[in-house]
Amino acid sequence: MVNNSVLIVDDTPVNLKLVRVLLTRQGFDVRTANTAEEALELVQSFRPRLVLADVQLPGMNGLEMTRRIKSDPATRDTIVLALTAFAMKGDEQRAYDAGCHGYITKPIDTRTFPALIRKYMSGADETPNGVPQNGPSDAVLRQAFLAEGMEQSGRLIATLNSSFDHAEALAVAHRWSAIASTLGYAEISQNARKLETLLTQNGQGLPVQAQEMFVLLARSFADGLSAL
Repeated sequence: MVNNSVLIVDDTPVNLKLVRVLLTRQGFDVRTANTAEEALELVQSFRPRLVLADVQLPGMNGLEMTRRIKSDPATRDTIVLALTAFAMKGDEQRAYDAGCHGYITKPIDTRTFPALIRKYMSGADETPNGVPQNGPSDAVLRQAFLAEGMEQSGRLIATLNSSFDHAEALAVAHRWSAIASTLGYAEISQNARKLETLLTQNGQGLPVQAQEMFVLLARSFADGLSAL
């Protein structure tokens, strides 16, 4: 029997759902994990043929997780692909140095992604052809993300001068950035990343630039919904 098992490791629920739906519909045996620590436990029991590892995980990152998988004789033959939304110079080489077999930047191409996974599993060198998808899963996810983002940004803007929750805003900015990148909203992802940086640098404070960024993001969510 062909081993087509895949473990997806990502701390963003929408990312997990999107990739899980894409691969499950194409016949892959898929499990998911939210952290590297959880993934390392699953690797021992599930023994996936391939691991899709988000590089920017909370706690232990995806590259350290890869090193541990590759250092264990029981799991060192596992194929590991690094996923990242914020590719920086040298990141790809660091992924290969950690033991990754491939390096994929987000947003993924939903049309060809399952074939790309098959390519790595089979070791084929040819470029995969597009794989038709069944159903509008990515469109549904986009609509849900934009609607949720518009609601969240509006609620946070309403509290900027009173009961602003810095920790919540930081978590929301991080989530917006990761999900927007996966779904192909580059501008929202970049602005959410800037917002996350501003909030991180200012501790519990709320700089004027962050307030302006909230308004900009709220407008982007609304515009995105209107364009669907």
